[in-house]
Amino acid sequence: MNGTSAPPHHHLWRKFCVGFGVLAVVAALGWGAARFFLQPAESAETASLSLTFPLADPTAPPTAEDILAAGREESPAPSTESSVEISPVESSSVETLVRLAKGDTVARVLQKLGVASGDIGNTIAALAERVRLKSLPVGQALTVKMGPADDADATPVLLALTIRPEPRREITLERDGEGGYSVEEEIFAVTAKRERASGEVEGSVIASAEAAGVPRGPLAEMLRAFSWDVNFQHDIKVGDRFDVLIERSWTSDGQAVDDGRVLWAELTTGGGDERFSVYRFQPQGGEDFFYNRDGESVVKALLRTPLNMSRISSRFGHRRHPVLKFTRLHAGVDFAAPTGTPILAAGAGRVVEAGRNGGYGRWVKISHDGGLATGYAHMSRIAPGVRRSARVRQGQVIGFVGSTGLSTGPHLHFELHRHGRPVDPLSVARTAQRTRLGGKELERFKAHVTEMDLAREMVATTENQTTDNP
Repeated sequence: MNGTSAPPHHHLWRKFCVGFGVLAVVAALGWGAARFFLQPAESAETASLSLTFPLADPTAPPTAEDILAAGREESPAPSTESSVEISPVESSSVETLVRLAKGDTVARVLQKLGVASGDIGNTIAALAERVRLKSLPVGQALTVKMGPADDADATPVLLALTIRPEPRREITLERDGEGGYSVEEEIFAVTAKRERASGEVEGSVIASAEAAGVPRGPLAEMLRAFSWDVNFQHDIKVGDRFDVLIERSWTSDGQAVDDGRVLWAELTTGGGDERFSVYRFQPQGGEDFFYNRDGESVVKALLRTPLNMSRISSRFGHRRHPVLKFTRLHAGVDFAAPTGTPILAAGAGRVVEAGRNGGYGRWVKISHDGGLATGYAHMSRIAPGVRRSARVRQGQVIGFVGSTGLSTGPHLHFELHRHGRPVDPLSVARTAQRTRLGGKELERFKAHVTEMDLAREMVATTENQTTDNP
């Protein structure tokens, strides 16, 4: 068969094999090209954003230097430091100021903000070492810093919480790199500063003094200091003036530590006809209270009025009785006031009568030194503990205004007896004896008065603003 041509079917088989091989190569090339063009590939931008790198502050976004440093690492090893994965959308934190409402707790507030229960538990445990959480008042401010969740289904991350349980102490809780919380406490320095406020009475002493910026504590002190000499409803006229020097404590960052206390105060009455001044002073071994410029204590044996902010509706003397309809001695002074207004003991003494007493309704009678006794009628109720033989102090609440007995409306009928006979309470209260400083104590007081007079002239005054409040 040498020299002879191959059979026809051999040529056909060779062509078939060559063709099949070419098809296989083309198919392989086509499959590779298809994979190249069809499979999803990470872009350079996506790859660069998925780099992992350490941060000094795990809650802060990375800087340009951080990203460049991460890009230079060819094959970064797993890091034990805190790390963050940056998404295409830049992360951000939100700071919220929250105030505790009635019934609120710190845990409940964090729960409302969407913080995970585990983080809430860790937060409360960390704060409890520095703060009495159950004693926080309504209105307590919390500054909460929240970060976005790591995953779409996760809860927001608590980054920090600041609370100031008292003006001089601030507690700051911060999330650390391992997901736990650290707590730091800052103590602010406290300095006493003197403030002065003054103005005209427009409507009432209380509203006018508040408009001038007098805090409630010093305002109450001022009213009590003048209460032995002034009936605030009857004696005060529009245009009368008040002036007060207060000592108040402030933190180094400008928060008030307390309401302060009155060092000196002055008040005019009757449209400027009379002027009263009081100075805070503490004698050796005595109580810290107020004295007039002459060194006399403002405290008298009897208060001028047994009600705060009351109005005289009927004076001592003969008059036609509004219920019995005939003229007879009105043996006391009537003070009109709303039902439930507290009634104060005009002086220290012992209760000799307490209960129902005919036309007087609910009645209390108190025996004082010097043959004096005071009576209080038409009460809606008698204060707890006020019973026969009980001792009471001056200014103690002994009952509440009402309209029991022969009465046409809510008021207090107030009587003063001297050796068993009724006398005008207002005239006796004016002339009631005071204690007076003497000797070295008087010399100390006069030096103190000079110091206070100079001090008030050196303090800027805050004038009250016009107010329509009654």
